[in-house]
Amino acid sequence: MKKLCLALLGLVLSLQNFAQVKGRVLEIAPNHDTTSVPGVILFWSNTSVSSVSDENGRFTILSNPETHQLVVRATGYTPDTLTVNDSTQFISVILKNGIDLKEVEVVYQTTGTELSYMNPMKMETLNERSLMKAACCNLSESFETNPSVDVNFADAVTGTKQIQMLGLSGQYAQITKENMPYMRGLANGYGLSFIPGTWIQSIQLSKGAGSVVNGYESFTGQINTELQNPETSDRLNFNTYVNQNGRNEYNLNAKHRFNEKFAVGLLTHMSFNPMQEDMNHDGFMDIPIGKQYNFMNKYTYNSGKGFEAQFGGGYLTDERHGGQFLNLMDSSMSNSAHSSGGIMADTAMLYKIGISNKKWELYSKTGYVFRKKPGTSMGLQLSYLNHDQNNSYGLTNYTGLQKTFYANYIFQGIIKTTANTYKVGASYLNDYVDESYRLFKYSREERVGGAFAEFAHNTGERFNVVAGLRADYHNYYGLFFTPRLHMRYALKGNKTVFRISGGRALKTANIFAENTALMASSRDWIIAPSDLNMPYGLKPEIGWNYGFNFTQKMKLNYKDAYITVDLYRTDFIQQVVVDMDYHTQQVWFYNLNGPSYSNTAQIEFGWEIRKRLNIKTAYRYVDTKVNYQTGLLQKALVSRNRAFVNVSYETKNKHWLFDATLQYNGKKRLPQTHTNPEEYQRADYSPDFYNVLAQITYLTKVKKAEFNIYVGVENAMNYKQPNPIVASDAPFNKYFDASMVWGPIYGRMLYAGLRLKIK
Repeated sequence: MKKLCLALLGLVLSLQNFAQVKGRVLEIAPNHDTTSVPGVILFWSNTSVSSVSDENGRFTILSNPETHQLVVRATGYTPDTLTVNDSTQFISVILKNGIDLKEVEVVYQTTGTELSYMNPMKMETLNERSLMKAACCNLSESFETNPSVDVNFADAVTGTKQIQMLGLSGQYAQITKENMPYMRGLANGYGLSFIPGTWIQSIQLSKGAGSVVNGYESFTGQINTELQNPETSDRLNFNTYVNQNGRNEYNLNAKHRFNEKFAVGLLTHMSFNPMQEDMNHDGFMDIPIGKQYNFMNKYTYNSGKGFEAQFGGGYLTDERHGGQFLNLMDSSMSNSAHSSGGIMADTAMLYKIGISNKKWELYSKTGYVFRKKPGTSMGLQLSYLNHDQNNSYGLTNYTGLQKTFYANYIFQGIIKTTANTYKVGASYLNDYVDESYRLFKYSREERVGGAFAEFAHNTGERFNVVAGLRADYHNYYGLFFTPRLHMRYALKGNKTVFRISGGRALKTANIFAENTALMASSRDWIIAPSDLNMPYGLKPEIGWNYGFNFTQKMKLNYKDAYITVDLYRTDFIQQVVVDMDYHTQQVWFYNLNGPSYSNTAQIEFGWEIRKRLNIKTAYRYVDTKVNYQTGLLQKALVSRNRAFVNVSYETKNKHWLFDATLQYNGKKRLPQTHTNPEEYQRADYSPDFYNVLAQITYLTKVKKAEFNIYVGVENAMNYKQPNPIVASDAPFNKYFDASMVWGPIYGRMLYAGLRLKIK
């Protein structure tokens, strides 16, 4: 089967996924009734790609990545241009009656998360409405109301959250920022908390093998975050947030347009967590105190003659302090009856956590559209990152320094017609990482040069295929190839869609940065090298991902509904195994010897029950197994069963928004602890539990300003994992372990905030 897949992939070269924008043109009559407008001409600015609305006012036009400017022309109406930033949205173009038309208004018909029916890749887009549903303080918390991504605490002492996708941890998903590498190297541990929610314009989430244009590291999918763009963002956007733990945040986004060609934007964030709280009375802070300062400056330039540019930079400093503090010890001292290893013996030397990140970056994205050659363009992406991390866990320290340069050149064109498009290009990555932990000292410099090609073919609206191949030469791994294939077939009307995908991926295992949660323990780290010429003495991780998706759009009781089914398998050829089962006081790192795979099946159903009342339900089954030294076992801390229900309602006057989410988390296998003393043993499996999130938002508008207030609750049922820290009473003995976290740490969390937008 694999050989057949390789043969198919080798036949076709690849490029950017093929997409179409769909919408409807309407006219607002004097009596406020809406009427469909046929015969309206729509075309992308400076291109020959066009469409005409049909007798029902509906239109479909091929998306064009080189321009977001859609020109609208109709007899009896003044021509105008609108900006379309998201090709996955169904848009309504509202024409005001009469030839005195001064503007075209784009109204998105959205519930917050949009599924693409035209894209060969299974793509979900989370827009600003979706991000408003949760507290959404940063990227890691943006997925709380999404059934495809799990969000969990990484450990019981640092407050860090991590994600899982298709049954595997977040490092196997390619996480990018504006389609450039983001979550790589040192950022794997804390990078999800470095993108504030207010900065995010949208998140594109695709499952399975990604596009070869973006690299070779996507095992389970791609999560791309688009930040606010000075060309399209609000003039001013202010947000503040506070929760019952005392965490308070302040975000201010501002933009200024100097002229039609040049605009600048400033994104700022400050957050503080001043309160030391120990809700489970184990002597450790549940959430560290700390502060973060985060700034980004963005510039955009559009010459109007085909040349466009985006460039800018950012700086971040993030400090966290947790662990034991004297004022937390009083409540737990009475429980410390242990002898020399217990709290009474350790009060003079408390177990403290310190996390420090300093990061700065520069980037540029330039492009040129060949105005005399429709569908032809080229672009260059450049970025440089410097990240310095210094952490302490009790008596041990971890330090890391990363310097990364990235360049990616892309040329796009068409073959005769826009039904056949292609992309070719080349990339270069220079990644220097220097790390020190306990007695380990590792330094490496990865230099990777690559070339890629991607071809997209579209047969009407029924069938499209995207096939890609890239070849890279790595200074450690030599020459390797990355094939990818995505195919889509739709029945008439595009309401029934089938997709299949397949592809190969490769990555370097960053064993320290990806496992910082294990540093909050007394476990000995043992690295069993298989090739001393490789990073950490370990071979790269290589795997295949295969996927199938079925999506059906329908009407139930005259209201829109959909059902989607996902089946995905990730099969590792090589993997760096993190083994916590071989020995209770050790964690082993070694290359895979035997099978390792993850099978995921998910069904999702969404329905507008009545006007403005929407429900989304999902169930997912995950079977993830790894061949450890003790045999083939279910991967620890992964739920095999998870269910999800989200209900949202908006009042008719659009002033009140209500949203509630119920999550069911099935039991998880826990690393074995049966050789510990009885008081430090844990069960083989965690219990299943429920989690409830809810939010109420009030919106009002005054001229061009939009003001809203929101209040909400996380973990409304106040469920907490009992005794999340093994040997919390003796943090310096060999049994201490704060990494075995399977549920909420803090309990119920109330929050409130306000947003102010000036258009």
